[in-house]
Amino acid sequence: MKALPSRVLVSVIALVGAGDSHGAEIPADAKAALEKAGEWELYSLDPSRLTEPPKDGFHGWKVLGKTTVKDADTRKTLLAALEKGAKDNDGKVAACFNPRHGIRVKAGDKTIDLVICFECFSASVFTGDEKSGSFLTTGSPQPALDKVLTDAKVPLPKGRD
Repeated sequence: MKALPSRVLVSVIALVGAGDSHGAEIPADAKAALEKAGEWELYSLDPSRLTEPPKDGFHGWKVLGKTTVKDADTRKTLLAALEKGAKDNDGKVAACFNPRHGIRVKAGDKTIDLVICFECFSASVFTGDEKSGSFLTTGSPQPALDKVLTDAKVPLPKGRD
């Protein structure tokens, strides 16, 4: 019997059960930080897997560029898009993690980061350098994040997300 090519295995879709650590909403601490932050940093990430994480990377991923989102209405629009993406996910997640987007906010003395892969419909949440949660999403928030990045002349990664 012939082995399946790795790209077939990576593209397999898995269903996540209700008892999984993923949820249909952004974790409460991350959502609160996103709501209260005076500004956000929005990152464009290279999803390529590197043998060594870059020294100036974002949780192990190469940063292609970033922009500061100071406008309150833009932050509200992005948060609403992220909440809708999480709410609309029906439990599907792909067996990959090729993030092309990141968000950093500071809430008091805490830094909260999201590392987002719209290709596999999942996001990791970090408090400081430690992974503190995750959530599922759909691809629906991607255009809103891409627009903010392209309006700021930040390059987007090649390939699809």
